[in-house]
Amino acid sequence: MTTVRALYGAALVLGVLALWLRLGRSPLPQAAAAPLPLRTAGRPTTTPEGATAAPGYEAIVAANIFSQTRTAPPVRFAPAGRAARGTASPSRRPALTLYGITVGPQGAVALIDGDPKIPGAEIYRVGDAVAGARLVAITDSTVTLAQPSGPLILRLPSGDRKKP
Repeated sequence: MTTVRALYGAALVLGVLALWLRLGRSPLPQAAAAPLPLRTAGRPTTTPEGATAAPGYEAIVAANIFSQTRTAPPVRFAPAGRAARGTASPSRRPALTLYGITVGPQGAVALIDGDPKIPGAEIYRVGDAVAGARLVAITDSTVTLAQPSGPLILRLPSGDRKKP
């Protein structure tokens, strides 16, 4: 019986200690209580020696990204240090990328990124024009385009095909 009373007493002491630690406020050291410096728009900030200054992102932060009247920027944003993707010259044909092939009730279709005016890939069937060339054949892993300079064969990357 004395063991049970000792256990109840220990539980009561631990409960009071836990309540005191939970509700009691411990004073913070002065260094931790100081407010953190915040960057604000319009105020220059100092950069550590040897570090490059970050470009001004104030316009991005200040913009309302949920605005109904918001439009896409005329130039795509590229962070400093990264080269922006160049556009293909008008004399060169755009690079064609084959993303997928499937066969449905209406026949085989290929998912090809071939029109630089349309973002993303488009669906093409045999006989369609793809970047000025006519699509003449679709197999399980290739697409053949007839060009004036000769046939162009687009292949799926080997990792994209499903193994039966």
